Amino acid sequence: MPKKLSSRSEPIQGRARLQRDKILKETCYLLQTVGLSELTTILVAKKMRISVGTLYHYFPNKHAILYALSELWLENIMQVMDAINAEDIEKMQLKPFVSLTVDSLLQAYKENSYLLPIVPVMAIIPELKSIYDSYLNCVHSGFIRAFNRTSIGISDDAALHLPVFIHQISHTILFNLSGDTSSDARSIADLKYLLLTLLERERLKF
Repeated sequence: MPKKLSSRSEPIQGRARLQRDKILKETCYLLQTVGLSELTTILVAKKMRISVGTLYHYFPNKHAILYALSELWLENIMQVMDAINAEDIEKMQLKPFVSLTVDSLLQAYKENSYLLPIVPVMAIIPELKSIYDSYLNCVHSGFIRAFNRTSIGISDDAALHLPVFIHQISHTILFNLSGDTSSDARSIADLKYLLLTLLERERLKF
């Protein structure tokens, strides 16, 4: 029987929403500290200092919590890609376009850093495959939309490869930022330079 992935109910009152958010954040913290295999609803409830019955009032099982976290990550990334495409990209040179893209993603990763542990989990849990596919499609299609509005003139072949490659590079670097200001600044600068080089090569069809 497939696992129930939706919440028990959608909390309406502020206190209930706050408790739900605390459950989600605690689960992400445990994902990072104990790992997926050791994560249980009993452990989450214990760390929250609530009963398992109280936890089940919000989520029926572990996978429902993970699904809610995945939805949050997808929602935030969708907002970023929409915000990038809402800009006057047609009027931009490649360098400011790359800066806009990287800075927008960087802000999302920083503001939602507590959600980062869910991203690799999305890729390996069958129950999360549909939402993981939606996440990848959101990023890749968002990049293609943006590229087609720039001076790049992306080819059909590049449209299949370039968004995927750029996403892989960007996510790897942003996911692994150390928190050290100088080190992170260098990583971001290197990422911008790399993406600019890739897009310039595509523009020149080299």
